[in-house]
Formats: sequence, structure tokens, C-alpha cells
Amino acid sequence: MNYIGMDIHKKFTYAVVKDEQGKQFTEDKLSNTLEEFAEFLSQFKPEETSIVIESSSVWEHIYTLLESLEYKKIKLANPLKVKAIAHAKIKNDKVDANMLADLLRANLIPESYVPPAETRRLREFTRSRKMIVKQATQVMNRIHAHFTRRGITMPRRTFCKEVVAFVKEHAENDAVLGYYVAVLESLRAQLGAIDTKMRAMAQENENAKLLMTIPGIGAIRAMSIIAEIDTIRRFPSEKHFSSYAGLVPTIRQSGSTLHVGRISLQASMQLKHALVQAALTAAHMKRANVLQDCYRKLAVIKGKQKALVAAARKLSSIAYAMLWNKREFSYSYSSR
Repeated sequence: MNYIGMDIHKKFTYAVVKDEQGKQFTEDKLSNTLEEFAEFLSQFKPEETSIVIESSSVWEHIYTLLESLEYKKIKLANPLKVKAIAHAKIKNDKVDANMLADLLRANLIPESYVPPAETRRLREFTRSRKMIVKQATQVMNRIHAHFTRRGITMPRRTFCKEVVAFVKEHAENDAVLGYYVAVLESLRAQLGAIDTKMRAMAQENENAKLLMTIPGIGAIRAMSIIAEIDTIRRFPSEKHFSSYAGLVPTIRQSGSTLHVGRISLQASMQLKHALVQAALTAAHMKRANVLQDCYRKLAVIKGKQKALVAAARKLSSIAYAMLWNKREFSYSYSSR
């Protein structure tokens, strides 16, 4: 078996190849192109080769490139955990590639989950929507600030039809405001197109249909959650799923000393955001539901912020059970 450690960068990759005994076959610095990778890997049969790459901003390009060359045994290393295992005082591309190859030989690579290509494309789509929403919010904030500088009070804080008409009226004689309005309308048009497509996708996805029966989760939010989960079967328990969503506290234990800290930041922030927003929506719905009850009881005792996180955690438990058992939500539903 050949073991290849690849230290990847935006424009190039440093690769080191070793055998089962740790003897180095070869090493090389490659441009991140299909041609150079194909030439370098031509001497190593896919079925006899295992490759490890470290998760970075360009990992997907390299992963897809290796898949196109029919290499199936590819591991994506978690960079935080790799550094904990193999922290070296001397650090360069060659050292990193060598260390990755050695960890791969010893089966000590802490892997990151790699979803199929279809799910990776869906993630790009749902995350681009979040980026557009953020940009639109920034423009609306700039419009508010613009009116404040002019000493003009807007009729409402939210951008309803009345406010939009008010802004457009003032924009006729204000070039800067006109620019903001044009940018905002463009972003809203793009957002509308994305939302239409996501709603159509949700109607064709069985898991999304299940999630949409939960209070606070509509088509768009359901698809955002599905994109981050991929398949619920990769989580062996509800606790693993909630941990992945960043909704469980950190725990440090040494001997008889146990310290429970804040919720973990090493999680899927996209999934966490979707669940927290869904819990917030459910907590303020007119119709009573289990998430609203959880939120209101804890808000009095621990405050709104902690109550919201607790409601999101409960939501993650319910969503996990529903997706695992293929069961729709009921207003009498309670988590296991």
C-alpha cells in the first residue's frame, strides 16, 4: 500500500509518498492542476494508494481532482486535531506532508466528514443565500444611517412596503440613497430567485418535508438544515447531532474535577444558526408548542439567550428523532 500525505495550498500542493514501513518513495511540489496530479500519481495504482489531505479553503478542489483520477481512498484530516497529535517545532510544507503520510500509515488521521458532491453543491447554494441576506441587511443599515445623518426619521424600522416607498421617494433627489436603493433591489431580486428554487427543492426532498412540519421551520430553513446534515445516519445518537450543531456545553474533567463551560464553538455554525433561528420563530408563534414551552420556562430562570439555546437544543433532539424514524412532528410531540 502507498501512503500519500499532501500539504495543500491555493496554488500548489507538496506531496510525499511512503510505503507501509515508512520508507519514502518520492516527493514533489505540484501545481493544483489535473495534468500535474495525473502525471505524479500515474505510478501509483488507485486501489493500492491511500491519500490524506488537510482541510483548508481549497480542499474541495483537490478532493474533486483526486476523485476524477479514480482515487477512492481519500481522507480529509481535521486540521485542529492533526495539530494536537503532530505538533512540530519545525514547520514547513515538506515536514507537514511527511507527518500526514506517517499519521495515515498509523491510521491516526482524525477525519472530517466529506459529503457527496450533490450535498456540497447544495451547501454552496444555501450558504450563498445567507451571504446575500447579510449583504442586504448591511445595505438597509446604511440607509438607516443615511437618514439619521440627514435628520430624517423613517416611518418604520423594518423595510415594509411603506418604508420602501418612503426611501424611493427621497432617493429621487439623493444620489447616494439612489445607489443604496439600486443595490438593495438587486440583492432582493437575487434572493427571490434563490428562495423560489429552494422552495421547489424542498417539495422534492422527503427529509425537508418532515422538517417543515416542525414549528419555525419552512422550506428555506429546512433545506439549509438538510445541506449541513447530509444524512442523519452519520450521527450515532442525538447527543452527537447536538454536539455537531454546537448546542452542548464544553466539558473538561481531570480526576474528580469537572468543569462545564460554554457551548462549543467547534461546530457547524450554519446548522447552529438555522436551529437557533427556528427555535426563536417557534418561541414567538401564536399556537403553543413544545419549543415555546421550553423557551418560556427557562427565560424566567436563566434569561432569554440561554433559554433560546436550550430550545434550539430541544429542537435538535426532536429533528434527530424525526429524521431517524421518518416521523412527522406533532404538537403533542416530546423528545426522547
